[in-house]
Amino acid sequence: MESREGLKWKEIIRELAYQSGFVAVGFTNSEPIAGLEEFLAKRNALGYNTPFEKSEFSSRVDPKAIWSACKTVVTLAYPLPLTKKPQEGEGVLARSAVGEDYHRVLKKALEKLITSMNEVGWEGESQLQVDTGPLNERAFAVRAGLGWIGKNQQLIIPKVGSFVALALMLLDRELPPDKAPHANQLENKCGECTRCIEVCPPQILGQKNFQANKCLSYLTQSKEPLTRAQTALIGTRIFGCDTCQEACPHNQPFLKRELEHLTEDVNQAKIERDELPNNEDEFLEEGLYRDSEGLHRGTGEILSQTRKESLSRGVDLWQTLNLTKSTFNQEWRNSAAGWRGKGVLQRNAYLALCNLKDPRGEEWIRRRKEEDTLGNSKIWVIIE
Repeated sequence: MESREGLKWKEIIRELAYQSGFVAVGFTNSEPIAGLEEFLAKRNALGYNTPFEKSEFSSRVDPKAIWSACKTVVTLAYPLPLTKKPQEGEGVLARSAVGEDYHRVLKKALEKLITSMNEVGWEGESQLQVDTGPLNERAFAVRAGLGWIGKNQQLIIPKVGSFVALALMLLDRELPPDKAPHANQLENKCGECTRCIEVCPPQILGQKNFQANKCLSYLTQSKEPLTRAQTALIGTRIFGCDTCQEACPHNQPFLKRELEHLTEDVNQAKIERDELPNNEDEFLEEGLYRDSEGLHRGTGEILSQTRKESLSRGVDLWQTLNLTKSTFNQEWRNSAAGWRGKGVLQRNAYLALCNLKDPRGEEWIRRRKEEDTLGNSKIWVIIE
Protein backbone atom coordinates (compact mmCIF):
# COMPACT_ATOMS: atom_id res chain seq x y z
CA MET A 1 0.00 0.00 0.00
CA GLU A 2 1.08 3.59 -0.54
CA SER A 3 2.39 5.30 2.57
CA ARG A 4 -0.70 7.41 3.30
CA GLU A 5 -3.10 4.52 2.71
CA GLY A 6 -0.93 2.21 4.79
CA LEU A 7 -0.82 4.65 7.70
CA LYS A 8 -4.59 5.00 7.56
CA TRP A 9 -5.11 1.25 7.75
CA LYS A 10 -2.61 0.94 10.58
CA GLU A 11 -4.63 3.32 12.72
CA ILE A 12 -7.91 1.65 11.75
CA ILE A 13 -6.58 -1.81 12.64
CA ARG A 14 -5.05 -0.53 15.87
CA GLU A 15 -8.31 1.06 16.99
CA LEU A 16 -10.37 -2.00 16.03
CA ALA A 17 -7.91 -4.19 17.95
CA TYR A 18 -8.40 -2.08 21.07
CA GLN A 19 -12.15 -2.40 20.63
CA SER A 20 -11.70 -6.18 20.39
CA GLY A 21 -10.04 -6.28 23.81
CA PHE A 22 -6.32 -6.10 23.00
CA VAL A 23 -4.20 -3.74 25.10
CA ALA A 24 -1.17 -3.34 22.84
CA VAL A 25 -0.73 -3.51 19.06
CA GLY A 26 2.41 -3.30 16.95
CA PHE A 27 3.31 -3.61 13.26
CA THR A 28 6.46 -5.01 11.72
CA ASN A 29 7.58 -6.32 8.35
CA SER A 30 7.71 -9.94 7.24
CA GLU A 31 11.50 -10.27 7.18
CA PRO A 32 13.04 -13.05 9.32
CA ILE A 33 14.24 -12.10 12.80
CA ALA A 34 17.98 -11.57 12.37
CA GLY A 35 20.14 -14.02 14.31
CA LEU A 36 17.24 -15.79 15.99
CA GLU A 37 17.47 -19.04 14.02
CA GLU A 38 21.11 -19.51 14.99
CA PHE A 39 20.34 -18.62 18.60
CA LEU A 40 17.52 -21.17 18.83
CA ALA A 41 19.63 -23.88 17.20
CA LYS A 42 22.44 -23.27 19.69
CA ARG A 43 20.04 -23.47 22.65
CA ASN A 44 18.61 -26.68 21.30
CA ALA A 45 22.08 -28.20 20.89
CA LEU A 46 22.85 -27.34 24.51
CA GLY A 47 19.62 -29.02 25.66
CA TYR A 48 18.03 -25.84 27.05
CA ASN A 49 14.78 -25.94 25.07
CA THR A 50 11.63 -27.75 26.14
CA PRO A 51 9.88 -30.42 24.05
CA PHE A 52 7.06 -27.91 23.52
CA GLU A 53 9.28 -25.73 21.33
CA LYS A 54 9.25 -26.30 17.58
CA SER A 55 12.44 -27.89 16.25
CA GLU A 56 12.10 -26.47 12.71
CA PHE A 57 13.81 -23.18 13.48
CA SER A 58 13.29 -21.44 10.13
CA SER A 59 9.52 -21.60 10.65
CA ARG A 60 9.93 -19.87 14.01
CA VAL A 61 11.70 -16.82 12.62
CA ASP A 62 10.41 -16.35 9.06
CA PRO A 63 6.73 -15.48 8.41
CA LYS A 64 7.12 -16.26 4.72
CA ALA A 65 8.12 -19.81 5.61
CA ILE A 66 4.62 -20.10 7.06
CA TRP A 67 2.79 -18.09 4.42
CA SER A 68 4.62 -16.89 1.32
CA ALA A 69 2.16 -14.04 0.74
CA CYS A 70 2.88 -12.41 4.11
CA LYS A 71 4.04 -8.78 3.97
CA THR A 72 3.12 -7.46 7.43
CA VAL A 73 3.08 -9.02 10.89
CA VAL A 74 0.71 -7.47 13.42
CA THR A 75 1.55 -8.37 17.01
CA LEU A 76 -1.22 -8.13 19.60
CA ALA A 77 -1.34 -8.52 23.38
CA TYR A 78 -4.48 -9.55 25.27
CA PRO A 79 -4.68 -9.16 29.08
CA LEU A 80 -4.97 -12.19 31.32
CA PRO A 81 -7.98 -12.22 33.67
CA LEU A 82 -8.11 -10.57 37.06
CA THR A 83 -7.96 -13.36 39.63
CA LYS A 84 -8.43 -14.09 43.33
CA LYS A 85 -5.53 -15.54 45.26
CA PRO A 86 -5.76 -19.16 46.46
CA GLN A 87 -6.95 -19.98 49.95
CA GLU A 88 -4.71 -21.77 52.43
CA GLY A 89 -4.43 -25.45 51.55
CA GLU A 90 -5.43 -24.99 47.90
CA GLY A 91 -3.38 -25.73 44.83
CA VAL A 92 -2.24 -22.81 42.70
CA LEU A 93 -2.87 -22.09 39.03
CA ALA A 94 -0.93 -19.59 36.96
CA ARG A 95 -3.12 -16.76 35.71
CA SER A 96 -2.85 -18.04 32.14
CA ALA A 97 -4.57 -21.26 33.25
CA VAL A 98 -7.54 -19.59 34.97
CA GLY A 99 -10.92 -19.43 33.29
CA GLU A 100 -11.56 -20.19 29.63
CA ASP A 101 -8.56 -21.37 27.63
CA TYR A 102 -6.75 -18.21 26.54
CA HIS A 103 -6.16 -19.75 23.11
CA ARG A 104 -9.93 -19.73 22.58
CA VAL A 105 -10.29 -16.24 24.03
CA LEU A 106 -7.63 -14.87 21.69
CA LYS A 107 -9.07 -16.68 18.70
CA LYS A 108 -12.47 -15.10 19.36
CA ALA A 109 -10.88 -11.66 19.74
CA LEU A 110 -8.93 -12.09 16.50
CA GLU A 111 -12.00 -13.26 14.62
CA LYS A 112 -13.88 -10.22 15.92
CA LEU A 113 -11.02 -8.01 14.74
CA ILE A 114 -10.96 -9.56 11.25
CA THR A 115 -14.74 -9.21 10.95
CA SER A 116 -14.52 -5.54 11.96
CA MET A 117 -11.74 -4.92 9.44
CA ASN A 118 -13.79 -6.49 6.65
CA GLU A 119 -16.80 -4.38 7.60
CA VAL A 120 -14.85 -1.17 7.07
CA GLY A 121 -13.42 -2.20 3.70
CA TRP A 122 -10.34 -4.33 4.29
CA GLU A 123 -9.82 -6.47 1.19
CA GLY A 124 -6.63 -8.28 2.10
CA GLU A 125 -6.09 -11.84 3.24
CA SER A 126 -4.81 -12.81 6.67
CA GLN A 127 -3.56 -15.73 8.71
CA LEU A 128 -3.69 -15.94 12.50
CA GLN A 129 -1.42 -17.45 15.12
CA VAL A 130 -2.34 -17.88 18.78
CA ASP A 131 0.60 -19.18 20.84
CA THR A 132 0.61 -22.71 19.42
CA GLY A 133 1.86 -21.61 15.99
CA PRO A 134 5.51 -21.88 14.98
CA LEU A 135 6.48 -18.19 14.87
CA ASN A 136 8.20 -16.72 17.93
CA GLU A 137 5.62 -14.18 19.10
CA ARG A 138 7.87 -12.41 21.59
CA ALA A 139 10.60 -11.76 19.04
CA PHE A 140 8.15 -10.17 16.61
CA ALA A 141 6.54 -8.21 19.45
CA VAL A 142 9.91 -6.70 20.36
CA ARG A 143 10.64 -5.77 16.75
CA ALA A 144 7.19 -4.21 16.46
CA GLY A 145 7.92 -2.02 19.48
CA LEU A 146 5.49 -3.57 21.96
CA GLY A 147 8.09 -4.01 24.68
CA TRP A 148 11.30 -5.76 25.67
CA ILE A 149 12.30 -9.16 27.00
CA GLY A 150 12.88 -8.77 30.73
CA LYS A 151 15.29 -10.60 32.97
CA ASN A 152 12.42 -12.99 33.71
CA GLN A 153 12.33 -13.96 30.01
CA GLN A 154 8.87 -12.42 29.63
CA LEU A 155 7.76 -9.73 27.20
CA ILE A 156 7.25 -6.59 29.30
CA ILE A 157 4.93 -4.01 27.77
CA PRO A 158 5.10 -0.42 29.07
CA LYS A 159 2.14 0.43 31.34
CA VAL A 160 0.76 -3.09 30.86
CA GLY A 161 3.38 -5.48 32.22
CA SER A 162 3.76 -9.11 31.24
CA PHE A 163 0.45 -10.67 32.28
CA VAL A 164 -0.72 -10.92 28.68
CA ALA A 165 -1.22 -13.54 25.99
CA LEU A 166 0.26 -12.84 22.57
CA ALA A 167 -1.14 -13.35 19.10
CA LEU A 168 0.07 -12.66 15.57
CA MET A 169 -1.95 -11.59 12.55
CA LEU A 170 -0.17 -12.04 9.21
CA LEU A 171 -1.36 -9.77 6.38
CA ASP A 172 -0.75 -9.87 2.64
CA ARG A 173 -0.64 -6.06 2.46
CA GLU A 174 2.44 -3.99 3.25
CA LEU A 175 1.83 -1.56 6.12
CA PRO A 176 4.49 0.80 7.53
CA PRO A 177 6.32 -0.86 10.45
CA ASP A 178 6.30 0.68 13.92
CA LYS A 179 9.44 1.98 15.54
CA ALA A 180 11.02 -0.52 17.93
CA PRO A 181 12.43 1.65 20.76
CA HIS A 182 13.57 -1.34 22.79
CA ALA A 183 15.48 -3.25 20.13
CA ASN A 184 18.98 -2.26 21.24
CA GLN A 185 18.20 -1.65 24.91
CA LEU A 186 16.68 -4.92 26.09
CA GLU A 187 18.67 -5.33 29.29
CA ASN A 188 18.70 -1.64 30.21
CA LYS A 189 14.92 -1.49 30.43
CA CYS A 190 15.03 -3.62 33.58
CA GLY A 191 17.84 -1.46 34.94
CA GLU A 192 19.52 -2.77 38.07
CA CYS A 193 16.37 -4.55 39.25
CA THR A 194 16.91 -8.22 40.14
CA ARG A 195 13.65 -9.02 41.93
CA CYS A 196 12.64 -11.79 39.54
CA ILE A 197 16.10 -13.35 39.75
CA GLU A 198 15.99 -13.37 43.53
CA VAL A 199 12.58 -15.04 43.86
CA CYS A 200 12.89 -17.65 41.07
CA PRO A 201 12.49 -21.01 42.92
CA PRO A 202 14.95 -23.03 40.76
CA GLN A 203 17.29 -20.01 40.43
CA ILE A 204 17.60 -20.21 36.65
CA LEU A 205 17.09 -16.51 35.85
CA GLY A 206 19.99 -14.13 35.40
CA GLN A 207 22.24 -16.78 33.90
CA LYS A 208 23.86 -16.47 30.49
CA ASN A 209 21.78 -19.31 29.09
CA PHE A 210 18.21 -19.62 30.33
CA GLN A 211 17.31 -23.29 30.78
CA ALA A 212 13.60 -23.36 30.03
CA ASN A 213 13.41 -27.07 30.81
CA LYS A 214 14.13 -26.30 34.47
CA CYS A 215 11.44 -23.64 34.82
CA LEU A 216 8.65 -24.64 37.22
CA SER A 217 6.06 -23.65 34.64
CA TYR A 218 7.45 -26.34 32.36
CA LEU A 219 7.93 -28.91 35.15
CA THR A 220 4.26 -28.66 36.17
CA GLN A 221 3.36 -29.61 32.59
CA SER A 222 6.05 -32.21 31.99
CA LYS A 223 5.20 -35.90 31.84
CA GLU A 224 8.80 -36.89 32.49
CA PRO A 225 9.97 -38.19 35.89
CA LEU A 226 10.78 -35.44 38.40
CA THR A 227 13.53 -35.35 40.97
CA ARG A 228 12.81 -35.07 44.68
CA ALA A 229 14.29 -31.56 44.64
CA GLN A 230 12.01 -30.53 41.78
CA THR A 231 8.89 -31.85 43.50
CA ALA A 232 9.78 -29.79 46.57
CA LEU A 233 10.21 -26.62 44.49
CA ILE A 234 6.85 -27.16 42.79
CA GLY A 235 5.21 -26.68 46.16
CA THR A 236 1.46 -26.38 45.67
CA ARG A 237 1.58 -25.34 42.02
CA ILE A 238 -0.90 -27.28 39.90
CA PHE A 239 -0.18 -25.69 36.54
CA GLY A 240 2.32 -22.98 35.65
CA CYS A 241 4.24 -20.52 37.81
CA ASP A 242 3.81 -16.74 38.16
CA THR A 243 6.47 -16.12 40.83
CA CYS A 244 8.91 -14.10 38.70
CA GLN A 245 6.12 -12.05 37.15
CA GLU A 246 4.54 -11.26 40.50
CA ALA A 247 7.86 -9.82 41.68
CA CYS A 248 8.28 -7.57 38.63
CA PRO A 249 7.72 -3.83 39.32
CA HIS A 250 6.06 -3.43 35.92
CA ASN A 251 3.32 -5.86 37.00
CA GLN A 252 2.48 -4.13 40.27
CA PRO A 253 -0.30 -1.98 38.72
CA PHE A 254 -1.95 -5.15 37.40
CA LEU A 255 -1.63 -6.87 40.78
CA LYS A 256 -3.04 -3.78 42.47
CA ARG A 257 -6.00 -3.99 40.12
CA GLU A 258 -6.62 -7.53 41.30
CA LEU A 259 -6.71 -6.43 44.94
CA GLU A 260 -8.98 -3.49 44.18
CA HIS A 261 -11.24 -5.75 42.18
CA LEU A 262 -12.07 -7.77 45.28
CA THR A 263 -13.63 -4.82 47.07
CA GLU A 264 -15.05 -2.46 44.47
CA ASP A 265 -16.72 -2.39 41.09
CA VAL A 266 -14.30 -3.37 38.35
CA ASN A 267 -15.07 -0.39 36.16
CA GLN A 268 -14.46 2.09 38.99
CA ALA A 269 -10.98 0.91 39.97
CA LYS A 270 -8.16 3.08 38.66
CA ILE A 271 -4.40 2.93 38.44
CA GLU A 272 -2.93 6.31 39.33
CA ARG A 273 -0.30 7.70 37.01
CA ASP A 274 2.27 8.25 39.78
CA GLU A 275 2.19 4.56 40.69
CA LEU A 276 3.52 3.47 37.32
CA PRO A 277 7.25 2.80 36.74
CA ASN A 278 9.05 6.12 36.20
CA ASN A 279 11.35 4.84 33.48
CA GLU A 280 8.49 4.49 30.98
CA ASP A 281 7.80 8.21 30.49
CA GLU A 282 9.46 8.18 27.08
CA PHE A 283 6.81 5.86 25.70
CA LEU A 284 4.02 8.17 26.78
CA GLU A 285 5.85 11.08 25.19
CA GLU A 286 6.18 9.22 21.90
CA GLY A 287 2.48 8.42 22.02
CA LEU A 288 3.03 4.81 21.02
CA TYR A 289 0.35 3.45 23.30
CA ARG A 290 -2.28 6.21 23.41
CA ASP A 291 -5.67 6.21 21.77
CA SER A 292 -7.28 9.12 19.95
CA GLU A 293 -8.37 10.71 23.25
CA GLY A 294 -4.98 10.34 24.90
CA LEU A 295 -6.03 7.52 27.23
CA HIS A 296 -3.23 5.05 27.73
CA ARG A 297 -4.34 1.67 26.43
CA GLY A 298 -2.55 -0.23 29.18
CA THR A 299 -4.32 1.36 32.14
CA GLY A 300 -6.52 -0.53 34.56
CA GLU A 301 -9.55 1.05 32.91
CA ILE A 302 -8.94 -1.02 29.80
CA LEU A 303 -7.90 -4.16 31.65
CA SER A 304 -11.02 -3.96 33.79
CA GLN A 305 -13.23 -4.41 30.76
CA THR A 306 -11.90 -7.87 29.96
CA ARG A 307 -13.50 -9.57 32.97
CA LYS A 308 -16.60 -8.62 34.92
CA GLU A 309 -15.88 -10.89 37.88
CA SER A 310 -12.74 -12.31 39.40
CA LEU A 311 -11.73 -15.92 38.94
CA SER A 312 -9.83 -17.86 41.57
CA ARG A 313 -6.34 -19.25 41.12
CA GLY A 314 -7.08 -21.73 43.92
CA VAL A 315 -7.79 -25.41 43.26
CA ASP A 316 -9.20 -28.02 45.64
CA LEU A 317 -6.37 -30.54 45.84
CA TRP A 318 -8.40 -33.53 47.00
CA GLN A 319 -11.01 -33.06 44.30
CA THR A 320 -8.28 -32.69 41.68
CA LEU A 321 -6.53 -35.82 42.88
CA ASN A 322 -9.79 -37.77 42.54
CA LEU A 323 -10.77 -36.46 39.11
CA THR A 324 -12.78 -38.81 36.95
CA LYS A 325 -12.62 -38.64 33.18
CA SER A 326 -16.07 -37.08 32.96
CA THR A 327 -15.32 -34.51 35.66
CA PHE A 328 -12.04 -33.63 33.98
CA ASN A 329 -13.80 -33.09 30.65
CA GLN A 330 -16.42 -30.93 32.33
CA GLU A 331 -14.18 -28.80 34.56
CA TRP A 332 -10.77 -28.75 32.89
CA ARG A 333 -10.99 -29.58 29.21
CA ASN A 334 -11.83 -26.01 28.18
CA SER A 335 -9.06 -24.44 30.26
CA ALA A 336 -5.44 -23.88 29.27
CA ALA A 337 -4.47 -26.36 32.00
CA GLY A 338 -6.44 -29.16 30.39
CA TRP A 339 -4.26 -29.77 27.36
CA ARG A 340 -1.74 -31.93 29.25
CA GLY A 341 -4.42 -34.31 30.43
CA LYS A 342 -5.86 -35.50 33.73
CA GLY A 343 -2.79 -37.40 34.91
CA VAL A 344 -0.50 -34.36 35.09
CA LEU A 345 -3.03 -32.43 37.18
CA GLN A 346 -3.49 -35.39 39.51
CA ARG A 347 0.28 -35.85 39.83
CA ASN A 348 0.69 -32.19 40.78
CA ALA A 349 -2.20 -32.36 43.26
CA TYR A 350 -0.54 -35.38 44.87
CA LEU A 351 2.79 -33.53 45.12
CA ALA A 352 1.04 -30.50 46.60
CA LEU A 353 -0.63 -32.60 49.30
CA CYS A 354 2.71 -34.20 50.13
CA ASN A 355 4.43 -30.81 50.29
CA LEU A 356 1.68 -29.65 52.66
CA LYS A 357 2.30 -32.75 54.81
CA ASP A 358 -1.29 -33.83 54.18
CA PRO A 359 -1.44 -37.63 54.75
CA ARG A 360 -4.23 -38.03 52.21
CA GLY A 361 -1.69 -37.79 49.39
CA GLU A 362 0.40 -40.77 50.46
CA GLU A 363 -2.72 -42.78 51.34
CA TRP A 364 -4.14 -42.12 47.88
CA ILE A 365 -0.97 -43.17 46.07
CA ARG A 366 -0.62 -46.28 48.26
CA ARG A 367 -4.12 -47.44 47.35
CA ARG A 368 -3.56 -46.78 43.67
CA LYS A 369 -0.34 -48.77 43.68
CA GLU A 370 -2.06 -51.68 45.44
CA GLU A 371 -4.86 -51.59 42.89
CA ASP A 372 -2.30 -51.16 40.09
CA THR A 373 -4.33 -48.30 38.62
CA LEU A 374 -1.37 -46.01 37.97
CA GLY A 375 -0.18 -48.07 35.04
CA ASN A 376 3.34 -47.49 33.80
CA SER A 377 3.06 -43.72 33.44
CA LYS A 378 6.39 -41.95 33.96
CA ILE A 379 4.71 -38.95 35.57
CA TRP A 380 4.41 -40.83 38.87
CA VAL A 381 8.12 -41.64 39.02
CA ILE A 382 10.12 -39.59 41.52
CA ILE A 383 13.90 -39.72 41.06
CA GLU A 384 15.70 -39.69 44.40
